[in-house]
Amino acid sequence: MSWAVWLTRWELIPSVLVGCGLALLGYPLLPGARAGARALAWVAGVLVVCVALCSALDLVGDDRLFSVHMAQHLVLAMVAPPLLLRGLPDATIDGVLRSAAGAVVRALVSPIPAASLFFVVLVLWHVPALFDAALTHETLHIAQHLSFLAVGLCFWWAVVVHRPDERWNLTSLGEVAYLSAGALPAVVVGLSLALLRHPVYAYYVQRSPRLGVSPLADQLLGGLLMFGFDNCLMVGIAAVYFWRLLAAGDDGAVSEAAA
Repeated sequence: MSWAVWLTRWELIPSVLVGCGLALLGYPLLPGARAGARALAWVAGVLVVCVALCSALDLVGDDRLFSVHMAQHLVLAMVAPPLLLRGLPDATIDGVLRSAAGAVVRALVSPIPAASLFFVVLVLWHVPALFDAALTHETLHIAQHLSFLAVGLCFWWAVVVHRPDERWNLTSLGEVAYLSAGALPAVVVGLSLALLRHPVYAYYVQRSPRLGVSPLADQLLGGLLMFGFDNCLMVGIAAVYFWRLLAAGDDGAVSEAAA
C-alpha cells in the first residue's frame, strides 16, 4: 500500500469518538465555561487527540513505521495537554482544587513529581520490550496512550495554570529550569535511538520496509523527531520565559535609576 493511500485512511474508533464527543458536548457544562479563546483551546486539544488516535498517525504508526508512532506519542504528551489545560475555565480548576481530589492534584502537578513522572513514563514506554508488548496487546497499548496524555497534563500544568500561593508556581528562572528538565526524555530516548547502529524494535523490522523505509532509518528518524521536536518546543518556551526574566531585570534597573 502506498504512502498516499495510507495518509488518506482514517479509523473511526468508537471509544475515541465517544470520548472526544463527550468532551466537546460537556464543555459548556463546566463551571465558568463560555465562548472565547479558552473554549477554542479546548476544542483544539480534543481534536488533536482525535487526530492522533484515529488518523494515519495511528494506522501507520501501529502497522508500519516506528517514526510515525513516535510522532503520535509526541502529539499526545506535548501538544494536546497544554491546549486542554489552557481551555479549562478558572472556575472549573478552582472547583477541582477545592474538592476531595484537590490534594492529589496538587501533589501530581508539583514541579518535581510532575517532571519525574513525565521522564519515567516517556523513557520506560520506549524500552524495546515494553514498546513491542504494547503493540501486540491492545489493552496495554491503550494504557500507554492514556499514560502519555496523563503525564503530559501533569507536566504542563505548572506552565499553563497559575494560581497565587500554590506550590506548583515557578519563577521565570524556575520555568526555564523546569522546561529544560522536560527535554531530558528526548535526550535519553531520542538521542539514544538516533545513535544506535541496529534496530531495537522487533515489531517494525519486517513492517517498515513495506513502505520503502529500512528499520534502521525508521528508528533514526523517530529518534531525531523526538529529540528535535521536544527540544525545540521546550527550549522555545523556555526562551520566552528567559526573555521575560531579562525584560523584568531591565525594568527594575530603569526604575532604580529613575529613583
